[in-house]
Amino acid sequence: MKTSRFFINISCALATFSAGGGNAVHAATRANPFEAWPEPKINESMSIDEAKAIVAERTKQQDQWKGPTNGPKAATGDATVVYVSGDQSYSSFVNWGQGIVDAATALGWKVVILNGKGSVSATLAAMEQAVAMKPTAIVTSADASALQVPIKQAVAAGIPVIGIHAAAFPGPDPKLNLFMNISSNPGEIGESQAAYVISHSNGTAKQIHILDNSFAIARLKAEAATDPVKNVSGCKFLEMVNVPIGETTRIAPTVSGLLSKYGNDWWATTCCDNFYPYVAAALRSAGASPDKIKLVGADGPPSAYDMIRKGNFEVATVPEPSTLFGFEAVDAIVRAMAGQPPAEFVQPTYLVTRQNVNAEGGDKNQFIPSNNFVSHYINIWKRENKASN
Repeated sequence: MKTSRFFINISCALATFSAGGGNAVHAATRANPFEAWPEPKINESMSIDEAKAIVAERTKQQDQWKGPTNGPKAATGDATVVYVSGDQSYSSFVNWGQGIVDAATALGWKVVILNGKGSVSATLAAMEQAVAMKPTAIVTSADASALQVPIKQAVAAGIPVIGIHAAAFPGPDPKLNLFMNISSNPGEIGESQAAYVISHSNGTAKQIHILDNSFAIARLKAEAATDPVKNVSGCKFLEMVNVPIGETTRIAPTVSGLLSKYGNDWWATTCCDNFYPYVAAALRSAGASPDKIKLVGADGPPSAYDMIRKGNFEVATVPEPSTLFGFEAVDAIVRAMAGQPPAEFVQPTYLVTRQNVNAEGGDKNQFIPSNNFVSHYINIWKRENKASN
């Protein structure tokens, strides 16, 4: 996907999307979060048959819309959204931003995108810049716990902050001052990984899990992906490996160490597919076989689809919706501007394997559900509705 047309860095706004209007916060806008939703549950154990049933269900077509059908009419042409991306080198963050641009453009809104460049300091600077711009709303894909000072400033100024993977759970997050955090169910993401490992190893897997534990959502995924495997008598959990997403130079020596300790016959799961191209390269250099080492990922960037197609160590991934998340973020902003709570919607979890790799947007190397979400959201935003969900 080409991103140059909406990419800007933290130092200045090089690209703005506009169809007129200013950036004033609307009088009715609510920035303070509503009550948090119940935390997702973690499935601590599953049988081989249960694992197979989970895999069968989550590899099905997703053509049914299960999201909101009513909501407030959107203001048009007089709103500005700033998207603070955690790292524009990561395709998932880029795709989420593209969804924001697509949705906002349909409403005549302005969008500015700032790049946190994968570091806490740069993301903090970007968030501070976003608040100083006094937009209608801010969306961020960075971990909100590290950005609390500017996020609190935004909320105090009446600017709602929407997270995408900014916290561990979907829904409003009063503790982190997020009007809404958008994600799939992280418990189901990890559960889907565990189910694939258990079912396709017939309950005999040796598992390693790789994560960046600075992200709350990554820590929850790790628990959900490993607990069921630990509780299968024929499986063995080997090690939890922490590698910061931006420190890819650490991956090759880490893989070398894992091969030295555990040999060349194991499964890996992860919070984030961004690790796997480097993991696969290190495995190839060491002469490891993709028939013996299998990688099960999460997020589903283009690299994951490519590796699954080619049989390049990765065998499955649990993708996050790409542009759908951007539409969800804009819908949350529409509702915040009307003083209403965000829609209680979490897109059902999907599992990509070699058998369905070209389905549900896979031919574009993205998870784009075939549920016609664009039309559903635009129909809500451009008509009068009194219901909030």
